[in-house]
Amino acid sequence: MNRPISHLVIHCAATPNGRWHDVRDIDLWHRQAGFRRNQNWRARQNEELGHIGYHFVIYTNGAVATGRHLDEVGAHARGFNARTIGICMIGTDRFSPAQWESLHNGVSSLIVRYRGVKVVGHRDLPEVKKTCPGFSVDDWLANQMQPLPGHVLGETHEGK
Repeated sequence: MNRPISHLVIHCAATPNGRWHDVRDIDLWHRQAGFRRNQNWRARQNEELGHIGYHFVIYTNGAVATGRHLDEVGAHARGFNARTIGICMIGTDRFSPAQWESLHNGVSSLIVRYRGVKVVGHRDLPEVKKTCPGFSVDDWLANQMQPLPGHVLGETHEGK
């Protein structure tokens, strides 16, 4: 089964920039929010993750963890989950160079797999009143998917 995908939705975990969290932390937060995965999907991928809503999580060191199966409907963008894939970056608005590289590589691969897919930030979806993922995805795409100034962990700006 290949469910039709119209959008890749980029999220941030809204955690302190640079602080380590992993997929199990997000699974716990999503359990507390009332999310629950179907048992059949859990049996196919990441059985231990009973609640995670995202398909991918990008750690501060650039490692990428899987959450839901790509054919499994996510729980990350209310009203849009059926046709989207959710990618979450640990942090809020400044990400490590390794995270930016993993995001670039992951999105590039998914664009090839799902021809014509649109890449958006969570905040870009209609009726979403959030700053997530903490940067402009349109600007990131226009910048050849390179890290955006002011959004790189450890980067300093004099006078700001």
